Amino acid sequence: MSNDKLDTLIKRIASEHGIVLTKDDPVLMMHTLNEVLLEQNEKAHAELLNKYEAILQENFSQWQTYASKKANVLINAQQNHFSKNHDQVSDQCMQLISEKTRITINHEIRELTRISRQAAIINLLAAVLVLVSAILVFVILS
Repeated sequence: MSNDKLDTLIKRIASEHGIVLTKDDPVLMMHTLNEVLLEQNEKAHAELLNKYEAILQENFSQWQTYASKKANVLINAQQNHFSKNHDQVSDQCMQLISEKTRITINHEIRELTRISRQAAIINLLAAVLVLVSAILVFVILS
């Protein structure tokens, strides 16, 4: 934490709570620890988002390849057969493709949501630990 930020924090605590802290006060160490944990949380979330984006791009690429192949098959079938039955088959194939894609994307989203929720719980527990530590410091120093 930079000296300017630290000085600003010390002044704010003094003005709001009437307590003057020194730069080596354990409370400020807890504040710095909390900032570090928040930074780590931010990095973890950024990493999860990057992984999610990569998964989505990969799925989109696979879906695009699959859809192109399916579309080519359907176009050839339509050129060879101009009957209602083939039109119904092509509609069913497109619906199946859409459904499979939706199921795959929903599964990936659920998995990433689960991972994000776990990260949030860990961060919440870390914040509670910081709070408990700060309370213990105050109790011990009082």
